[in-house]
Amino acid sequence: MTMRREAGPGIRRIWMAALWLGIALLLIVSAGKAEASPAAGKTIEVNLDDKTLSFEKAPLLDNGTTLVPFRPLFEAMGLKVGWEPAQQKVTGTKEGLTIVMTIGSKTASVNGKNVQLMQAPKIVDSYTMVPLRFIGESTQALVAWNPYKPQVLVYTDPYLTGKGLTKATAKAEIDKKIAEFKKIYDEQVASNPPQPKPPAPGTVPSAPAGDGSYKPAASDQVNLSQLQGMYYGFSPDYDGYECGGMCWNIITFLPGNKVLVDAPPQGGPETINCSRDGCQTYTIQNGKLKLSGGESYDIAVKSGKLYIDDVELGRVKTVKSGLTLSGTYVHRGFQGLAGISAGSTSWERTLVLNTNGTFTGDNLMLGSVQGGAPTTGGAGGSDSGSYKISGNTIVFAFSDGKVSSSLFFQHDDGSIQIGDENYDKE
Repeated sequence: MTMRREAGPGIRRIWMAALWLGIALLLIVSAGKAEASPAAGKTIEVNLDDKTLSFEKAPLLDNGTTLVPFRPLFEAMGLKVGWEPAQQKVTGTKEGLTIVMTIGSKTASVNGKNVQLMQAPKIVDSYTMVPLRFIGESTQALVAWNPYKPQVLVYTDPYLTGKGLTKATAKAEIDKKIAEFKKIYDEQVASNPPQPKPPAPGTVPSAPAGDGSYKPAASDQVNLSQLQGMYYGFSPDYDGYECGGMCWNIITFLPGNKVLVDAPPQGGPETINCSRDGCQTYTIQNGKLKLSGGESYDIAVKSGKLYIDDVELGRVKTVKSGLTLSGTYVHRGFQGLAGISAGSTSWERTLVLNTNGTFTGDNLMLGSVQGGAPTTGGAGGSDSGSYKISGNTIVFAFSDGKVSSSLFFQHDDGSIQIGDENYDKE
């Protein structure tokens, strides 16, 4: 930072001395994300004149009061240390000054005069902790609190006098410098707002509600005149240009000759709401499944199994309530023929599910997302959060606050289906 201003020699001398003091106050706003409280979770540094004090027990902040181990503080400030264990009494003495404090008492004594403390001395982990500001000011020192490192600055009268400063001028410059740090901190908070934490595993929100019409297929044996439930099958996509290597055929039959083709947009089949999700009506005649939107597919039952366009479809079974999984699951896909087609690419997405209801993953593209821009698919990159499986829906609560719900079911080989992507267990 460059400062330019006109001033007389006296002001320049004071400013240069203040800059020297500022060595302990150089830029201390973290380059990372600002925390909700500037001093939260950080070790408090104590500077006495031009030295940083060392403590075996770290200073602590107790309801706004910094407490430090009394012996190194007293000795650094030239006080003779006294401790009376029977009375739990701490004393510090030097010429013209006697300080007396009692553990657990907010009444202290300075040269025989009672003084009220904001916080009483206490014993923490066998260390006697005393209020730093009270000790400093009792010795006529200038004490300043800098929450942005955090640090306590203590400047003694002899030190300030040697630098050509009074307590008033030194305090004014320190306050000015801390105000600059506050401005930087406030700007950092504004540009890096705190991100909401994902819900705890037990409080992941429920999937969107359906219209209640869905009923799962009751049997593996299919009757074309009584179709109901969700069915799935797959067909290979050899060049990867249609489905990334594997096409998953998903269709859900609903009462009233209604049908939804592909994975439901809000999660499992129980989330289907036909007025929202674009269901169609269908007829079956002469081996053809005809949809109200104009599409037509070959349909047949062979050995009790459902076939649509010669792809065998199996029924989706409802997942048991409260299911959690443990393991690493990987989805792999490709576009173009590797080594043959120019510009061919391949990819994989990794999802780690834990039995405690948490997950981590990378490059996830998971279902319908609520929160932020109205888009489909969770954000790429590295993700973490919590999940819940209910019915045939998996709900992900991401660490960035978004919530995503997708179709979910298990395959007989141990792999899992999330939306229209299959994840193999590693």
